[in-house]
Amino acid sequence: MKTKKEMREMLALLIDESRTDAERLDAYEYLMEDCDDIVDEMLEKFYTTEGETNRMLIELLAGYKGNPAIYMGLVSCLYRGEDAALFAHLLGSYGDERAIDVLKSYAAEYELDYNEFIEFRNAIEELGGEFDYDRDFSEDPYYILLKGQNEQDDSRRSPFEEFFRTGAPAYIDEDEDEDECGCGHHHDDDDCGCGHHHD
Repeated sequence: MKTKKEMREMLALLIDESRTDAERLDAYEYLMEDCDDIVDEMLEKFYTTEGETNRMLIELLAGYKGNPAIYMGLVSCLYRGEDAALFAHLLGSYGDERAIDVLKSYAAEYELDYNEFIEFRNAIEELGGEFDYDRDFSEDPYYILLKGQNEQDDSRRSPFEEFFRTGAPAYIDEDEDEDECGCGHHHDDDDCGCGHHHD
């Protein structure tokens, strides 16, 4: 069972930028759950740090539901504009329905790229809302990448796909010569040994 002393030690390690990435990641993983006792202390550190440390703290805090201060922290990070897609996702998973209007207002004020649009739409729908966003993404690099991958997937269909879908090989011609019995030999009057007798 985690103790408050251990939690505080891990929090101190996390915000110490002189420590290695591996050490800080261990602290991050430790603080991800069952550390409700120091949520207020994590919030305090969130408001007094910057950069990567600040982001790690708010991502951790997003896992502790139902705290109005955490919700407001997520909203403030969204409006920084540093990673709108990430904070749309975190707001959606946080579960506060007020975020529906926040996300829609942000989208109305700032033009979303395709990746951001996907995350905003998913977050709003996760919160129980609907998102109508009228924009042509045909020139968006991420949209083009995904569209290209989808087309590539379609072009890589197995020649056996039709067989498994219908139970019949796609290459069999329904108008095939009646003398062909399916054994691979063409017949006139002789028996080829396939078990079928041909007239």
